[in-house]
Amino acid sequence: MNKEFSSIDGSVKKHQRESVTPYKIAVLIFIKNYCIVPKTDAIKEKKDFCIVSLKLIQSPDLNKKGFFKLVNSSEYSLTKLSAETHNELESICGSGIQGLLDLFDSLPSMMRPILEDPYICLLSKNSVLGLYVRRSLMMFEKLDFSRIVSLSEELKEYFKTPVDDVPGDKQDFATKKSLHRQKVWGGRQAELLVAEQAHAIITDEHKALSPHEIYVLVKELLSNSPYYAEAHYLNYLNFLRIREYVGAVDSLYHCFDRLAPLESRATSEDKLRTFRYAALNLAACYAQFGYPKMALPALKEAIMLAQEAGDNVCLQLAHSWKYYLMEKNKGPLIERSIAKATALNMPHTASLALIASAHESAMKGLKPQTVFEVLMKSDILNNQYSMIDLLSTMYAEKTALWAYYGKTEMASVCAQLLLLYNSGEKKQLMFNGPPTCQAAVTVANILHEMGEFNLANAVIAHAKERFPNHPNNRIWGISEALHEFSRLMMDEKWNRSEKLAKQIASVDKIEGKFRLVEVYFAMHDFPEALKVAHELEDMKDELTPQQKIRVILHLNEIHCGMYKAGTGQSACNTMLKLSEAIGIARKNHLSYYEAIVDMHIVNSLILLGTPAKALENVTKPLILVLAHGGLYDQARAHITYAKCLAANTRVLKGDSKTTVYLEGIQHLLKAKAHLEKLEANNKLKCVYLLLAAFYNEIGETDERNMYSYELRQLNERFPVDKNHFFLF
Repeated sequence: MNKEFSSIDGSVKKHQRESVTPYKIAVLIFIKNYCIVPKTDAIKEKKDFCIVSLKLIQSPDLNKKGFFKLVNSSEYSLTKLSAETHNELESICGSGIQGLLDLFDSLPSMMRPILEDPYICLLSKNSVLGLYVRRSLMMFEKLDFSRIVSLSEELKEYFKTPVDDVPGDKQDFATKKSLHRQKVWGGRQAELLVAEQAHAIITDEHKALSPHEIYVLVKELLSNSPYYAEAHYLNYLNFLRIREYVGAVDSLYHCFDRLAPLESRATSEDKLRTFRYAALNLAACYAQFGYPKMALPALKEAIMLAQEAGDNVCLQLAHSWKYYLMEKNKGPLIERSIAKATALNMPHTASLALIASAHESAMKGLKPQTVFEVLMKSDILNNQYSMIDLLSTMYAEKTALWAYYGKTEMASVCAQLLLLYNSGEKKQLMFNGPPTCQAAVTVANILHEMGEFNLANAVIAHAKERFPNHPNNRIWGISEALHEFSRLMMDEKWNRSEKLAKQIASVDKIEGKFRLVEVYFAMHDFPEALKVAHELEDMKDELTPQQKIRVILHLNEIHCGMYKAGTGQSACNTMLKLSEAIGIARKNHLSYYEAIVDMHIVNSLILLGTPAKALENVTKPLILVLAHGGLYDQARAHITYAKCLAANTRVLKGDSKTTVYLEGIQHLLKAKAHLEKLEANNKLKCVYLLLAAFYNEIGETDERNMYSYELRQLNERFPVDKNHFFLF
């Protein structure tokens, strides 16, 4: 490491060269004209001037078009001041070096007291703008004559050279073209830009520069200051969002190499601080790339160094990552994390641990009211300390939990509240991270289940545009694939469905296996379906309670379909497994899945020849499915209820029998409307068959013939060897 880049105590200093540029001259003219020229609308103009000038001095150097686009924005009333600035800039360019010297000679006079009142001056030398002007004067006075000549020529080029399109509102932090043309960066401007871009990547990615532009920006910054550690960290975040493992780890190493103290010199601060936080960041990097086995050794090193130094904050952060990485015994770790973070006054870590505790409690089957009480504590902390990221995470967790418990409407409300909270073009505090993306996907999923495919596609398209990179693209990518899979299955396109299911398995192994079971069962490839279902059953340690119930339901369908299909014996063989699923659902308070299992049991009771018992047990789950289910589940529930009614007509005669069949027809017509909206052809065949049979029973031959014809047409379009008419 070069000595010129190290301080007396051995730590590395960021060496940022800063000089007068044409852009700074334009800003100085803008400030000077406001201070000297009399004002008409003082209050409004003063407010607009303060906002714009602050943006100008904090921005990296903009080109001429970018500068005047900001000054002439419709949000501000600075048209006259803009014209004056443009005219003086043109005059200085025409006057050459003399005009430049006259400008800098006139600047000190603004900070001298006026004759009428010795205590008042046009520009306070201690104000933000006064400090900016004084700093610019100092830099100009250090220039030799040859550099002043070069600056004058650069100013002429700045004023005369045409510029391409200036980016829109997405690039609030810098102009794309100016980034590429900027060669010398001011220290404070570089620090501000790096901080803004890092913050944008983490909290609101669509406002950040593109990955390639940030790469170019970092390269340019490092060419000016090779030991600028923060630029390497920005590069690390940039590689992280595009899932570039080698680049991310390399940038992280470079960052902490430049922050590390020199071995030959003692530091006034704890020498190991950089090393322990480097180990902690490395563990976080491995964890985010999905390498927990590599993350644990780095985490242990961070814990060891933090214990040696007595750094409780670092130690607590490391323990937070530890419970994230551990597969078992998370509960005690999370509880200790909450207690210690609260004692150390670490509200962010404490709130995050509370959210993790609520999630873990839900997976363990604790009562929902207990789970939501824990989330309420997190909510209080988030609002108390204005932690926007965790407010979004908390809403996303509520959305997920309501969906987990089967309360679709509540899940939809929480998702929409999160989206509403993070909306608005002029909203300053926003967090457009994974929780917001998940909320958008939840809304899209609900719309898809309700048959609103165009609206669902519009929401997914919005999510694609708003969240283009990892980890968000994985969220909407899986959802989009599942929507397509659902449409293909309903359209009976088995080969394409199988191919897509295998693609889903490459991203989400468990969900991909579930979809393969559905495809093989629909294709009547029962051995293959049973094989994949047993593979899922063997993964019980990795499955949530909800997924365990799904496995049992699939096994129930497969056994009913492959062994004496549609008979009481086939139903009898699966009743024990369905009872087990009911137990799992009740233990974990999964009311919706309990209702779905109940509907399967009702269907089995019909096959077993106990229709009265089936009718007795169908009402409660029917209400739950109709209240919280998608259109497909609602249609299946209507069909099952109609089958219960028909099975109980054997002891009825005359008008009573006709009344029951008419009630069943009403339910079948509702199922028909839902399935037609979904274009679920396979299940629609069951409805047409039942409608034809019901109308035949009551002597309505025209309607019977109509639905028989519809069934025949559908079978010709979508031929199938066998239809699982007897299943729920």
